[in-house]
Amino acid sequence: MAISSREYDPETVAFLQQCLDVATEAVCRVTGAMPGEDLRQRLAIALMEGADYRIGSRDELIDFALRSMPEFRKSFAS
Repeated sequence: MAISSREYDPETVAFLQQCLDVATEAVCRVTGAMPGEDLRQRLAIALMEGADYRIGSRDELIDFALRSMPEFRKSFAS
């Protein structure tokens, strides 16, 4: 299943992986448990979507992904 038609260079892939790791840690802090594979996949998709929108700041991109999850929208509101 193709998630994005965009091809990412190795630096962007590494950046997105780092963002996914940080977002996963944030979810763990809120829930007290590791997120399941479904949630990690949805976070990854949200991160790629944010990257496609050219959100370049790591913190802004992670915030975008976390806020895109309905179950965490209130938890991560500023």
